[in-house]
Amino acid sequence: DALRREADRRLAAGTPAVWEQLTRDFEAALIRSALARTRGRRIEAAQRLGIGRNTITRKIQELGLDGVDP
Repeated sequence: DALRREADRRLAAGTPAVWEQLTRDFEAALIRSALARTRGRRIEAAQRLGIGRNTITRKIQELGLDGVDP
């Protein structure tokens, strides 16, 4: 599993804040995938992810995904 390998790699390297970094990376990947599958439709992407439309909008802003192609 790629996520576990990345976690092991970062932990072995002594990278600080692994939890925060991997959570951010994982959320960004999930949102990008959902937006790609829904052709950029945020409400539909949020529904597929099981989150609210306000949550996906906030996460897109927090993760710097605004204006990024899905």
